Amino acid sequence: MAKLSDIGERAAIQVLARIFDRGHPIGLGHDCGVVEWGDEYLVATTDVVNPRTHIPAGATPSQIGWYATAVNLSDIAAAGARPLGFVAALSLPKDTDIEFLRGLGMGMEECAREFGIAVLGGDTKESDTLSIAGTAIGRVRKDRILLRKGARPGDLIVVTGDLGRAGHAYREIASAPLKGELLGHLLRPYPRVMEGMFFSESGAVTSCMDISDGLGSTLAQMAGMTGLSYQVDWEAMPVHRGLEALPPAVAKDLSLYSGGDYELVATVKPEGVETLLSRYRTERRADRNRLTLIGRVGPPGPNVLVSKAGKEPLLAKGWEHFRPSRVQ
Repeated sequence: MAKLSDIGERAAIQVLARIFDRGHPIGLGHDCGVVEWGDEYLVATTDVVNPRTHIPAGATPSQIGWYATAVNLSDIAAAGARPLGFVAALSLPKDTDIEFLRGLGMGMEECAREFGIAVLGGDTKESDTLSIAGTAIGRVRKDRILLRKGARPGDLIVVTGDLGRAGHAYREIASAPLKGELLGHLLRPYPRVMEGMFFSESGAVTSCMDISDGLGSTLAQMAGMTGLSYQVDWEAMPVHRGLEALPPAVAKDLSLYSGGDYELVATVKPEGVETLLSRYRTERRADRNRLTLIGRVGPPGPNVLVSKAGKEPLLAKGWEHFRPSRVQ
């Protein structure tokens, strides 16, 4: 009998999707689920954080709290939605220090305040190990929701921020004498909520997804929804500055296939891309978080990475639960 370790997270999701096959206005498989709410969708998402897969040694309670909140808000951002609130179910060992609990709550509260929402409550339970199940809700106009599908051949691909930041931090953290900045890169991702809303309101963005598992994996999942190919220009990639000192092959692998950056990748109508980029530079403070044109959507076929050396497959490779064993 097959086990989860044989099929991985995404195949496991498909097993459940064949059961939960009703009541979905937008279908399953997107960053958020939705409920019809007049002219809007109420959007909801949930994500679980635990020490084995998410929390490296040395992480502070407040960093963990921020992270558990931010990863959920990142999915709200990918839908182009405005956040409304956050709840969390905390499973904790009974010998957990009260100061740890206080720090955890402070980190959650700090992240929620940053994005203008409140922690609405949740649940606490005794457990052998720490686990945090967060749930975020938001709202978006029905005609403005961003999904993983919607791209058409000829659409252009853009990405926020830089890539490889979290992968670099994980690679270096074991040998780094001072781990504070690296832990921040891993555990204080900044969900691109305002950028997602900007994409939604522009009317030019045709699809969007947050990069939680690496760009290669993310575009493979989008291609699975559309049946199209996604072509990325390596020379245009906004690679994290920390990768510059690494061997080129290592830097490429980390920027394309390491998870944890929580940037947004989106497809844009070709006739709207110049206006989008110009407005972004003016309105979204691109000096603090850039928006980069990195490629194009093509006809059905494999995803491709183009560089000065030629073309190569852009692999469906990245973080996937049930398969790996390391924190990412």
